[in-house]
Amino acid sequence: DEARDAMSGALNFVQVSTHSRSSRRSKVAALLRKVGRKSGNLDLALLVSSVELDAFVKVKKSIDEMLKMLGQQQADEVKKNDWCKAELQDNELTIEKTTSQKESLEAKIAELESATTTMADEIDSANKQIKQVQMDLQKATKDRQKENIEFQKTIADQTMTIKVLKKALERLATFYDLLQTQQTPPVAQKEYKPNAGSGGVMEMIEKLIGDANQLMVESKKSETSAQAGYEQLIADSNVSTEALQKEIVSKTTAKAEATKDKMRAESSLGDTNKELEGLSKYSMDLHKECDYILKNFGMRQKARGEEMEALQQALQILSGASLD
Repeated sequence: DEARDAMSGALNFVQVSTHSRSSRRSKVAALLRKVGRKSGNLDLALLVSSVELDAFVKVKKSIDEMLKMLGQQQADEVKKNDWCKAELQDNELTIEKTTSQKESLEAKIAELESATTTMADEIDSANKQIKQVQMDLQKATKDRQKENIEFQKTIADQTMTIKVLKKALERLATFYDLLQTQQTPPVAQKEYKPNAGSGGVMEMIEKLIGDANQLMVESKKSETSAQAGYEQLIADSNVSTEALQKEIVSKTTAKAEATKDKMRAESSLGDTNKELEGLSKYSMDLHKECDYILKNFGMRQKARGEEMEALQQALQILSGASLD
């Protein structure tokens, strides 16, 4: 009887123990199946099969390994999320800064283009002004030469006229003096008077000589004034030409420097555009890599946390703890 009772007790213990293990296995399987369906984690589905078939020691080891893996994924995802945020922000700021540089370079190029165009027009205008000054001076020189020739002719003509008139005047005076000497009037006749016409002729000749002298004086005065004006025109033209030439040299130098600056700015703009293209491509790559993580980070962290919590509970159940 005692042996039978002992055997019966042993069988009851085995039955209870087997039932307890089966119950715990079912609870763990149900728990993991529920979480696996919610999260869609295939690894949990495989673990459910292991719980239903394998020994507890093996199952617990698998759960420990999965917990480590999920913990590492959780930490890696946090790092990845932080990296994506920082990298996208840095990329955005760099694009903004580089775009500003591009706009500044484009404005500088436009300004330099306008400046070189303005200076080119001013240089062309200065050259035209120099040409006009030279043409005006050439015309003034020709006019001055004509005036001087006319002046020389006037002086020569009036000098000759005066000479001829003086000679005529001398001859008339001699003639009338001789005529007066030869004509001695008789005693009975009236008192002798010189020919009244002789005085009129000589006065007319003297007036002509005076007019010729006056014309020479006025011609010389006009010539002196015209020559002074011409010399002043030459001086003014030289000053104007020199100033315009200096302006041309100065603006040619400035235009050349502005052209170099424009070429450097255009080269920098080309590099900046390439940099922006690279930044834009990198931005697209970042969004491809990060958008899903950033959008679903909270949800994924929560879901993985729930998986880890379920696995912790499963370990406790397998270890005999009651979670009721």
